[in-house]
Amino acid sequence: MNGQDICFNSNGIAVTSERPSLVLIHGSGGSKLDWPQSWRSVAAATAPLGLPSSTAVLPGQGGQSLHSYPVFAIDLPGHGGSYGQSLSDIDSYGSAVFRFIEALGLENVCLVGHSMGAGVVLSAALQSSERISSLCLIAGAARMSVTPDLLEGLKNQTENTVAAIARSCWHKSTPEHFVKTTRQRMMSAGGNVLLDDFTACSKLDLRAKLSALQVPTLILAAQEDRMVKATEIEAMAQAIPMAQLQIFHACGHFLHVEIASEIAKKLVAFLGAQI
Repeated sequence: MNGQDICFNSNGIAVTSERPSLVLIHGSGGSKLDWPQSWRSVAAATAPLGLPSSTAVLPGQGGQSLHSYPVFAIDLPGHGGSYGQSLSDIDSYGSAVFRFIEALGLENVCLVGHSMGAGVVLSAALQSSERISSLCLIAGAARMSVTPDLLEGLKNQTENTVAAIARSCWHKSTPEHFVKTTRQRMMSAGGNVLLDDFTACSKLDLRAKLSALQVPTLILAAQEDRMVKATEIEAMAQAIPMAQLQIFHACGHFLHVEIASEIAKKLVAFLGAQI
């Protein structure tokens, strides 16, 4: 794909024209590993993997409800196992995603994006609606608030800044293990990748273009998200013609992991309404 090899994994479900194929797009400094494993695999052994919650439901559970759909989780250029360089603007990531869809010959695609990935999904859909039948935006907005201080911190105090970001990504009740894992994954991505991603987010502003989106769009947010304000997400939902919004409580920026069962069920219900 224009000299960029995209690493991805698939749950192995056969692609058909009758049901949507899901393409999962991670956030800043992330990879395909940021998605619940049971979303990415139909193996029974993946079902109990996840974060224990107060309801004693594991986030890995609920992924089984997605097993009727082909799922492709990708690493954006320069991330995870993908080759090439990370990019410093969202439109370039959006183009890479659409080239991936074309390369695999996918039709009837539901693009699912988390955080920066939500911006990438919006960009890809605005660049071309061909092959894209629906969108799911998780904890992301058409405009991201990234302060100059955060960008400066990523340049000069990377480790401390990443630690603060990782802590802000999770609800206050989340066990420290998950904060630590996020911090380690972001650090392994590298300072240049993180700076590119957060710079891309700082330049993102698609608000004026949202009325052009003409596909069903599911928007999922956490009221207590400390990375992306719920008010920004609500404003985006109002501007997208075919959008439906659900705001969850007692979870954070990684709500698709913290309450993965609920999120998977919402996504399945949304997909079922499109068939």
